Amino acid sequence: MTASSYDAIPDFGLLYDSVPLYAERADVPFYVAEAKSARGPVLELGCGTGRILFPIARAGCTIVGLDSSREMLARARQKLAAEPRAVQGRVTLEQRDIHDFDLGAHALIIAPFRVVQHLTTVADQLRFLAAVARHLAPRGRFVFDVFNPHFDRLTSADGVEREDTPEQRLSDGRTFRRTYRVAKVRWVDQVSEAELIYYVDGRRYVQAFDMRWYLPTELQHLLARAGFTVRQLYGDFARGPLVDEAPEQIVAAEWTR
Repeated sequence: MTASSYDAIPDFGLLYDSVPLYAERADVPFYVAEAKSARGPVLELGCGTGRILFPIARAGCTIVGLDSSREMLARARQKLAAEPRAVQGRVTLEQRDIHDFDLGAHALIIAPFRVVQHLTTVADQLRFLAAVARHLAPRGRFVFDVFNPHFDRLTSADGVEREDTPEQRLSDGRTFRRTYRVAKVRWVDQVSEAELIYYVDGRRYVQAFDMRWYLPTELQHLLARAGFTVRQLYGDFARGPLVDEAPEQIVAAEWTR
């Protein structure tokens, strides 16, 4: 997803933090555990407003958060200022492109909440993975998640808006609700054309983006082509097996070249 798709919507960081589905995701304890087991600093690609970054820092880990969005990082910096000084000292925030950055070596690099699904072409994917490889310390790990595609849901995409956040009050008093829709599935590209529609005090803002979905064997071949070896592959954040009905594909890989 490009920075403009976030930054074109006013106060996007606040809206993002107000979506209950995001607050309820079970991924935070998983990534905190991964960070605590790493022997060195952590780099989060696509850190957004810090939903995962701050719990990792509170757990005692040094972490760099990278994001291309001005709005998301502005919100993250507001939240960072409210953290205890010890937590602030463990956090660095950087506005960079996830394809091209220079931030030194890290023991663990994470790309949570489907960041990798915003890489829609093989060229994008390989460029991204090359950047990850350059930033891994020896024996460092790259951990990320994408959804496990369910074809019944993809074939039933009908372009209809469906509500995922009922109307509520934002912290500044404005009303807010959100819907989503899949406008089209491009089967040859393995891409869903998705839209998140934000209604703020009656104004309608559309965030349109492409989501690339991966089959498990394809994902493993892609990583192998880029020089990575998959060490673990889970189907949920409780580290359950990847089976047909699993909701997620969670990958832990090492760069082995």
